[in-house]
Amino acid sequence: MSEKSGTEVLIVGAGPVGLALGVDLLRRGTSVRVVDRDPTPHPHSKSLALWPRALEYFHRLELIDPLLERSLTVGALTYYLGGRIVRVGFGSLGGTRYRYPVTLPQSATEEVLRQGFAAAGGKVEYGTEFVDCAQDADGVRVRLRVDGRETESRARYLVGCDGAHSTVRERLGVAFEGATYPQRFLVADGVWDAPLPQNETHYFMNPSGVLVVTSLPGGRARVFLGLREEVAADRLAETARRLASERCTVPIRAVGELQTGVFRVHRRMADRFRVGRVLLAGDAAHIHSPAGAQGLNTGLEDAGSLAWRLAGIRGETVAPDALEEWSRERRHTAASVVADSDRQTRMWTLSGWRSTLRDGLLEAAGRSGVLDRFVAPRQTQLALTYPGDGSRAGKLRSGMRLPDLPLGGRADRAWLHDRVAPDGPVLLLFAADNRDPERLGDTRRAARRLLAEEGAGLRPRRAVLVSARIPESVPGDDGVEEIGDPGADVHRAFGITGPSAVLIRPDMTIGTAFAL
Repeated sequence: MSEKSGTEVLIVGAGPVGLALGVDLLRRGTSVRVVDRDPTPHPHSKSLALWPRALEYFHRLELIDPLLERSLTVGALTYYLGGRIVRVGFGSLGGTRYRYPVTLPQSATEEVLRQGFAAAGGKVEYGTEFVDCAQDADGVRVRLRVDGRETESRARYLVGCDGAHSTVRERLGVAFEGATYPQRFLVADGVWDAPLPQNETHYFMNPSGVLVVTSLPGGRARVFLGLREEVAADRLAETARRLASERCTVPIRAVGELQTGVFRVHRRMADRFRVGRVLLAGDAAHIHSPAGAQGLNTGLEDAGSLAWRLAGIRGETVAPDALEEWSRERRHTAASVVADSDRQTRMWTLSGWRSTLRDGLLEAAGRSGVLDRFVAPRQTQLALTYPGDGSRAGKLRSGMRLPDLPLGGRADRAWLHDRVAPDGPVLLLFAADNRDPERLGDTRRAARRLLAEEGAGLRPRRAVLVSARIPESVPGDDGVEEIGDPGADVHRAFGITGPSAVLIRPDMTIGTAFAL
């Protein structure tokens, strides 16, 4: 058995989660290998939708432009409830420059990430199968199989991103707890002709079963159907055409061939996301119903939350116990997403008086604006938070995502997230000096004092100070950058009335908040 020299992080699985983690680590100067047992990239597209929080991650990876070029913007989710129509819109979403989700084949998402991985200096090792691993105090010894021959490699950390049937998870002996829904579903990808807006996802809540129509770039669409009968493999396309026509409230027909498949839906979560130096992310750690299209997006957040920690441990700016924090936070989020997806799946499959009650409640929620105000932020994952330490400054709370706002009140200028660069923890300070000019000097001194302090936990390497007294942003040569907020728009949006500070992690999560 031959042995290959070690790497900092070895990632098993070259799907979107493994690739995103690889790109992020290389950008942070951390050596990484990505291996995948398949000989070539997978051609099938399980996941289609990317929500605003995932788009922000692609922005931080500097891959947002090629991603958007391959995608279709979704302006609303439209529910057809008999003769009634209810929409969940995204136009009123605040706190992000990417208000609208997009759809694109998962294969296109992976292509963007593969190109980003290559541009960062990485190369996916296809045809390389994970066999087993053993840990010691310094790292992980990994057995791999290539062309029938086993090799050994060393890595400080191993991350299993190898899907729902994860070999890494199996070798660890980690339970994958949950259940399988009794219903089966049929998907049919192709060209569908129907008088439906292309920039919306359509849900037809028919008594005979759900029909979902999701548009894709290039005039294609995915039709998703609940099944109540067994269907032979050679009748899937015919069945998709028939059920779509029966359940759609407008004429719909397939043009040309369809790519079809039948599957069952699961809800499962690993009982641990971390065993020593081995971690599980994406579908290897949690799987959900496709209702809400949350699975891939949650996996990408796993990667974004993990990469800066692994890189920080290597650079000795983050303590190793940060990985246990990652495990707790991501299990918390996964449990929340699994529960939300479960509720949506059950809502899809209601019948009888329960479906009548569902339709009435959805219509009332749509009329009152509840869907736009509460459902849309949660659906887009912008409202998902970690437990945090209970601290807050104005509307900013520990554990929540830092909202992204245009600076100077103009969306065509810089945005806050761009100034709070994701290379390391950043101290974000608010002078609250609109009516009291002396507060600016006090906040400047506080910024320098806080940067100089030594202590446990995350230590910021630089600070960003927001002031209503500064007309333009000023880069600092002492680790403190000053941002102008002439109209106090940022202060007002965050409810900041007194000098305050928040510690921003590289994944744009607020670590802690306090008054100065």
